[in-house]
Amino acid sequence: MYDFELPRVVDTIKREGYTRVALQFPEGLADYAAGLAGEIERETGAEVIIAADPCYGACDPADVAMKALGVECLFHFGHSPILKKTAIPVEYVEVRMDADPVPLLEEHLELLCRRVGLFTTVQHVHLLDEVRTFLEGRGFEVAIGPPGGRAVHPGQVLGCSFRTAVSVAGEVDCYLYLGSGDFHPLGVALASRRPVFALDIASGELRDMAPLAERTLKQRYARMARAVDAGTFGIIVGQKRGQKRLKLALELKEKIEGRGREACLISADLITPETLMPFRRLDCLVNTACPRITIDDAQRYRQPLLSPQELEMVLGERDWEDYSMDEF
Repeated sequence: MYDFELPRVVDTIKREGYTRVALQFPEGLADYAAGLAGEIERETGAEVIIAADPCYGACDPADVAMKALGVECLFHFGHSPILKKTAIPVEYVEVRMDADPVPLLEEHLELLCRRVGLFTTVQHVHLLDEVRTFLEGRGFEVAIGPPGGRAVHPGQVLGCSFRTAVSVAGEVDCYLYLGSGDFHPLGVALASRRPVFALDIASGELRDMAPLAERTLKQRYARMARAVDAGTFGIIVGQKRGQKRLKLALELKEKIEGRGREACLISADLITPETLMPFRRLDCLVNTACPRITIDDAQRYRQPLLSPQELEMVLGERDWEDYSMDEF
């Protein structure tokens, strides 16, 4: 089902003469780690170490920790590159998924608008041209946004960057997402204010994201309403290199204090409700690290957890009707 590009990985290790390498996987692919490590060791003779700490994206490579273990190269699976400088060489393996979306799509054509925007994650970007050709053959007008933000492929979105999809919002009446999970299509639905349909090849279903988008917006507005009278704010600064926005955090702190309220900066590598539980005296938390934390984990926090844009709405600097997603 997945292409881990094992021949390329083996060839790179042999060509560069690496004797100790590391493998890093996001949670959804970690189950394959041990098998791949064994194959690589048999093919190359190199020592292989699996980085087991949680991996939240290409913004979170384990290069520094692996360098301390004498690793010469890190193979980072499941993402396209973001960081330009790393402690050791990092080889990104995008892990394309082998699937045929056309039969499932053909069952649901009547749900789509005539002008459709296509987007997906890196695992499925190779399928976009096939889907475009199919839809255009059925009379649809299809738009695929160019690379932008942190995306390196046309039509690609990340959990922190929806720019590629949103860039064609004026050309489409709805979007079609290829892939599993809800966060990416939900993000585009909230960022573009267009209908979004998610074609989930793994589960064999097409989901209309409108109910979830409406429910999520109501939840976000409820959390902002709770924060309107907050007197003390904790501004979270992520320590992961690809998520660190200290300048933004300082600007938000200044805005809060400029309105006679109190604010402090809180820095953490792993941002969870358990990590932040000791700060229970704070009335509100503002997240400047990974935007997914604000949406996916919001219900797990005792205090309202806001994005920078939501804080601006709470402070009266942005209209509440002008909701937008946090992006890098």
